[in-house]
Amino acid sequence: MDSIAEGVVVRRGDKVLFVNDAMRQLLAFDGPKEQLLTESLSDWVHADDWDLVEEYYRRRMAEETVPDHYEVRILQVNGGVRNCLIRATQVMWEGEPAVSASVVDITNQREAEQAYAQSEQKFRNIFNLTPEVMIISSLKDSRILDVNPAFLNLFGRRRDDVIGKTSEELDIWADSTFLGRFVEELKMTASMTDVPTTVKTRGNLIRHFRLFAQKIERDEEPVLLMIGRDVTEDLLQAQELQRSKDSAELANRAKSEFLANMSHELRTPLNAILGFAEIIKEEMIGPLGTPRYAEYAKDIHESGTHLLSIINDILDLSKVEAGRLEAYLTWIDPIENLEMCVNLVQQRAREADLALDYAFDEDILLEADDRLIKQIALNLLSNSVKFTEPGGKVRIMLEKTANGGVCLSVEDTGIGMTAEEIKIAKRPFGQVDSSLSRRHEGSGLGLPLISAFAEKLNATMTIDSQPGVGTRVSIVFPPFKVRSKENQTEE
Repeated sequence: MDSIAEGVVVRRGDKVLFVNDAMRQLLAFDGPKEQLLTESLSDWVHADDWDLVEEYYRRRMAEETVPDHYEVRILQVNGGVRNCLIRATQVMWEGEPAVSASVVDITNQREAEQAYAQSEQKFRNIFNLTPEVMIISSLKDSRILDVNPAFLNLFGRRRDDVIGKTSEELDIWADSTFLGRFVEELKMTASMTDVPTTVKTRGNLIRHFRLFAQKIERDEEPVLLMIGRDVTEDLLQAQELQRSKDSAELANRAKSEFLANMSHELRTPLNAILGFAEIIKEEMIGPLGTPRYAEYAKDIHESGTHLLSIINDILDLSKVEAGRLEAYLTWIDPIENLEMCVNLVQQRAREADLALDYAFDEDILLEADDRLIKQIALNLLSNSVKFTEPGGKVRIMLEKTANGGVCLSVEDTGIGMTAEEIKIAKRPFGQVDSSLSRRHEGSGLGLPLISAFAEKLNATMTIDSQPGVGTRVSIVFPPFKVRSKENQTEE
């Protein structure tokens, strides 16, 4: 008994007569086996199980009918609790009756059984509640062993009509050759995922599905678990979305092409109108018969100039939206371009009774496009002059930032904007509805174009404005777009 793997205990009454080495190990007892003989047997058994152990001992000693084996919880010296299977019998020990019990640790077995039961219950809950179609079939003959409620609802079947049959007999596949091909591919692997197919549901309606299959063990028998997800609505939505996207892209291309064509078509006669109007206004071929012709010619020239400006803005916007706006980046001195822009709007500022001044840091080189820098500055200055009341101020500045970048800004004491009006002004063709702005015509493309030009130059546009106080628009260039003239000269 000392050499066997099972624990053995022999008792007579309250006295322990014998324990083997396996029992000592089961109790996690470090001392000699002889010391265990002095211990009380009740210390080894869980209190809730002790009465059962005592009852079976008394009945066995009285030679009454007692179960051959039963389970109790054994308490280890280190505080652990082990589930054990007890097989006891009456024996003669040293000439007197006693009870010998073999003790087998089945804790791991019971934990595995409990985990399996919990797993089986979870699987059953998922199987019954999931909206996906689930089928369990035999790998031997492909006969269906179980289906979930979603399957019965989708195909309009009763469980009794399904169990024991194959999916081919039920005629659920729209493509009769699908299942054969599917099974052949499954033989090459233990699972398959996201396999597209079509099925025939109740009323012979065709639905698109994605299948997921996995070989699993059920009651020690290999079976096939197949899960089907109905993706019909997803496919229809994706197709509709693609059609909408294609239509939007087509409309956008058509709009951009229209704007580009319109701009080019209108620009040609406008150049002629402006040329003839300028000849009349400047009296290049001799004096006019009456001074009113000069006024009319001036009006023609101003209207044509304004219309040409709008068309140029629309053309630039169409290039931006079509992704055809190009920037020819070189290291430039921006001062000359900025001074040119100041000179261009100086006359308009004087006519509007505005003070226009500037402050430029002379030690700056920018990696930028001359044309875009001029358009940004000219648009900013024109906006400020347009929306500032007589007696106000407009100021353009070019200065270095704390992190080594450069800020080009234009600020004015004009009508200003609220946060909501700034959002409107940033949108293409958006115009803030105010009494002063209504007195000036415009395309509503100024700020959107400035933002697009700045983005093309790796710069960012910010707007700070308050109604009745004024507006400051800043174009900030990052440090890697900036050099110092002094360093450039040294290099």
